[in-house]
Amino acid sequence: MGDPLPELHAIELAFHSLSIEFYEDYPQITEDYVSKFNHKTAEYSKELNLSLKTYANIDYLKNQNVKIAMKSSIKFAYDLLSLLTSIIRNFKLETCPKYDIESQIRILDDFIGRKHNLISTTYQQAASQELIAFHDKNLRLNLEDHLQKHLENKKSEEKLNNFNKS
Repeated sequence: MGDPLPELHAIELAFHSLSIEFYEDYPQITEDYVSKFNHKTAEYSKELNLSLKTYANIDYLKNQNVKIAMKSSIKFAYDLLSLLTSIIRNFKLETCPKYDIESQIRILDDFIGRKHNLISTTYQQAASQELIAFHDKNLRLNLEDHLQKHLENKKSEEKLNNFNKS
């Protein structure tokens, strides 16, 4: 099966190219480079939001494998977006040492390079467990019962507190 989110994957490959460009100019970090990086990050965030809309329309009961594949890719994308925003914050800090940014660029490149392995070993298992738990009727009933009891206890405590105050 190909990448379930090809548009995001294409932008991830662009970040790989940007990391190569970073090392060509290092230790100098140009405004043009930072601008390209920011633009690609914004594009990635926008595409991730569009992917979430597509994901929301997939019926888990009819397309479990597709839903799991998309959820695992989305979980990866969120972690990648977190790293990208961290790099952007460091670009803006005048006190951030260039070697910190270099280290983050290395992590970024490695993270993207290990994408398929991470998704198949880590993200897919977590996505599968989350979706199974979310769609498990017994678990939902148990959670509802637990929540109902918690709310009832909270109301009882409030009544007792109000009674003690008077």
